[in-house]
Amino acid sequence: MQEKKNIRLLISLFAISGVCILLIFFGGRNERADVDKNLFKMEDQTQVNKIILSTAGKNQEIEIRYDGTKWIVNNSFEADNQLITVFFATLLQAEPKRPVAETLQDSIAERMQKQGIRVTLFEGETAVKDFWVSGNDQRTETYFQLAGDKTSYLVTIPGYRVFVASLFELSEVEWRDKRIFNFNWQNFKTLKVHFPQQSNQDFTISFANTLFGIEEVAVADTTKLSTYLESVFNLRVDQYNINSTSRYDSLLKTAPVYSITISDIVNRTYQVEVFPPLKGEQVILGRLNENLSAFFSLKQIAQISRKRSYFEY
Repeated sequence: MQEKKNIRLLISLFAISGVCILLIFFGGRNERADVDKNLFKMEDQTQVNKIILSTAGKNQEIEIRYDGTKWIVNNSFEADNQLITVFFATLLQAEPKRPVAETLQDSIAERMQKQGIRVTLFEGETAVKDFWVSGNDQRTETYFQLAGDKTSYLVTIPGYRVFVASLFELSEVEWRDKRIFNFNWQNFKTLKVHFPQQSNQDFTISFANTLFGIEEVAVADTTKLSTYLESVFNLRVDQYNINSTSRYDSLLKTAPVYSITISDIVNRTYQVEVFPPLKGEQVILGRLNENLSAFFSLKQIAQISRKRSYFEY
């Protein structure tokens, strides 16, 4: 009797398992079919000439506009081309995996309105894509929601475990081009290096008769000079000092180890000041044009930390 009962239970278990498998398979297939993977994608990204990122609740807006040759942030400075590439690549690859559970839709929609980022893409002056971006507190899930719609979607980049929303959360300065001396080098006039504690090591590089030379050095090592200029021309910020600590604030109040100031033919100046390394730090603090501080790699700073005597034969 017990054996027959066990057999009936086993048959019932198999039947229930089969139904569950069918429900999961067909339910999952329908869910996948219901989600348009192109919901947040552009038909032709190359036509986008303006991006506006508006942060809810902060009255903060970042405009990134293409002027025909380069991307400009808030009409103030050139954008980082690498970030622009990453931005459009993210939009191309990011896909809505599924709608957020019904029980969470209202709370996520409310979160969007309070602290989300509204992303608007333009062709000319016409908005062609408009949606909201937010994420969870653990920064493990990203949600997109079309403007004017109440349905939020869990968005992922297939094959990658990344917090997609982090890209849209960047501050204005983080979109800034990380090249320090970003100008037309055909307009170069002079490069002056000043050591506050060793003025006898100051030097000036000028361009004359199609050649670079050091005014204070009668005969300079041209190989060293060429390598030095290349290092200066390619100098890039590792990271802007967005959330400065008291330690760095105190350092910025001291005299720099040296400064490099470049002037062009219309007397515009571009400057970087380099401060001494802090114990235990793997980066060097610098200040750009006397107002914006940033971090540089030790390797890059080592290549530009040259005194006048370095170039002498």
